[in-house]
Amino acid sequence: MRPFLAAWLCMASLHGAEINRPWTPAAQDRFSFAVIGDRTGAGPDNWKIFDRAVAEINLMNPDFVIMVGDLVEGAGNRTAELDRQWEEALTHLAPLKAPLYMVPGNHDVYNPMSYDAWQKRLGKTYFAFAVQDCRFVMLNTEEGKKSGQSGLGSEQMDFLRAQLREPCAHVFIVMHQPMWMMDTAQKAEWRNIETLLGNRAFTVIAGHLHVLAAKRENGNLYLVQGPTGAGMRMDRNPALGLFHHFTWIHVADGSPSVAIIEPGRIMGEDTAIRAYQTYGQGMMMLGK
Repeated sequence: MRPFLAAWLCMASLHGAEINRPWTPAAQDRFSFAVIGDRTGAGPDNWKIFDRAVAEINLMNPDFVIMVGDLVEGAGNRTAELDRQWEEALTHLAPLKAPLYMVPGNHDVYNPMSYDAWQKRLGKTYFAFAVQDCRFVMLNTEEGKKSGQSGLGSEQMDFLRAQLREPCAHVFIVMHQPMWMMDTAQKAEWRNIETLLGNRAFTVIAGHLHVLAAKRENGNLYLVQGPTGAGMRMDRNPALGLFHHFTWIHVADGSPSVAIIEPGRIMGEDTAIRAYQTYGQGMMMLGK
């Protein structure tokens, strides 16, 4: 065998490459979902960023989509204006093809009137669901706006305890405000939740800050989803997490992998069709 070929094959082996060999998918549990971030705090022009993200998510065809809250700006006690905002927002969500699961943000739910408006349109403010051997617990960090209790409230904490008694390979906890980064009371409540989680493998996903941030503790991912059309405190700076994006999470055998995607980078086949129609087959032949 020639030396360069032997070296290449050795490198392929070291990197686990399987090239041009018959392959059969492993019997694994796999699914994918997208995460959409905040949209508030920006002008109406930023809907085009949100709409582009929805279009690209449709191209990627996830099993479902999660949004971390703050879809509408809020309107104080002006019921008619809040109704108008929800009608507009839901129109922008309508093209989404995959099932959508949302938690309330502090702009969505901020007083009893807005709490009732959420329930009228979207139902429960906190809930849970299972996908294969993973459990998703969707929490409402704004629950006190209705109950008058601080934090998640006793009923929601009882609900969380019951969910964490259910056996599963991985727990995803979704909330709007990243409690582990907020005020002293929220941090203390989050430490209680970590105690309840014990040795479980988990991922926690939040929003609220309009900036991308992540850390790992004991192998568990704490992800702050950045904006998907929301206002930012500074100009775009990806190095600081300041850019519009959505998140793609693929789960195999209970283990998630994460990709951050900036809208505007993913194109469908219609892009190639338009190029073909514009330049014609004759131009394509020039490449031969």
